[in-house]
Amino acid sequence: MKISEIDIPEQLKTILERAGYEILYPPQTEAIRAGALKGKNIVLASPTASGKTLVAELCVINNILKDKGKSLYLTPLRALANEKYEEFQKYMSLKKRNGENIKIAISTGDFDSADEWLGKYDIIISTNEKVDSLLRHKATWMNEVRTIVADEIHLLTDQDRGPTLEITLTKLMELNPEAQLLALSATVSNADDIARWIDGVSITTDWRPVPLREGVYYGGEILFKDGSAKKISLKTGRPSLDIALEVVREGGQVLVFTETRRASVEYGKNAANALSMELSDSQRTKLNTLAKKIMSLGEKTRLSELLAQQVKGGAAFHHAGLTGAHRKIVEDSFKSGMIKILAATPTLASGVNTPARAVLITSYRRYDPRYGRNPISVLEYKQFSGRAGRPKYDTFGEAILIAKTYEEQEHLMETYVCGEPEKVWS
Repeated sequence: MKISEIDIPEQLKTILERAGYEILYPPQTEAIRAGALKGKNIVLASPTASGKTLVAELCVINNILKDKGKSLYLTPLRALANEKYEEFQKYMSLKKRNGENIKIAISTGDFDSADEWLGKYDIIISTNEKVDSLLRHKATWMNEVRTIVADEIHLLTDQDRGPTLEITLTKLMELNPEAQLLALSATVSNADDIARWIDGVSITTDWRPVPLREGVYYGGEILFKDGSAKKISLKTGRPSLDIALEVVREGGQVLVFTETRRASVEYGKNAANALSMELSDSQRTKLNTLAKKIMSLGEKTRLSELLAQQVKGGAAFHHAGLTGAHRKIVEDSFKSGMIKILAATPTLASGVNTPARAVLITSYRRYDPRYGRNPISVLEYKQFSGRAGRPKYDTFGEAILIAKTYEEQEHLMETYVCGEPEKVWS
């Protein structure tokens, strides 16, 4: 289906075409045919980069241009809220029926206020916890919300964040029974159950704009799900680093998920040391400038020094201990291709748009202070692997787990690569 064929205002079509949209992806077409633009509640479960956000944007903007109240966009993280806020900026020139431009706001902090100032805006982007706070403080403008987007809906099953998300959505549905609700996720295996909960329809698809190859490394080679194998030349003594360096030499970027913050910093250091010897003079100059920018922002700390040093070598780490400004520099530099290898803790998998040619998972265990060191869920693995493959840049993506024994390789292949995500429950 072409953008020109969709039943939306002409000014919206113009904005989308200027942004480079021409033909919808299959999941987007399916959502529209299911009634997304006619107010139907939708659960859209499709892989990362398959176009879920555009479906939400179409519904949000279309409803506002047709005077159907305010829109509320919920995300699990502040970083994701900031990203969505930036993505919606392209619609600010659109004019509503009263002649005024669409107004967009973001609110992620201060849990002790009703933020009545948000009542002046058409689109409010916020975190689940902030919206919960706004509901508890009885923000009057909440009654005007007619479109609700719940991003990363699979977090309903998260022990920490799930209850807040469920309560928030339940309250919103009770407060605004006529509102359209769009629930988005890359890793929901029981979308039908969620659709019944929100009285909507589910759309589940495995379609990706870039094919994904999943595999497990052990003993000098990667064994892929389709039975093929890829030999890895071991030069550094660290298999995951050798895999990453090979991807970079082939022209790709690598996103490495580590178990802890300390591990992400250590991996970034080793990657930078290895990469620095292969940089061109031009790359080195740009990265040195980027490192200086990092050091000029905020207070000078040991962490900022470590980050700047790694960036000089074309690698970086990313975790919650970094300042917001430093995290944004790292994310933007990775997206632009300046940083080739990014070592991150799992928070980066929760929606922030940082695709790479290859995703490496160095450990399938995660430490929880309540339960100790336990295996991650299949759902979390699928969130990681979904980051592999950059639309418009890569012809394929690779997601690779690292095993230490043959038995572990078999276990990882059976449990994660060939496994199905756990059902979302509450």
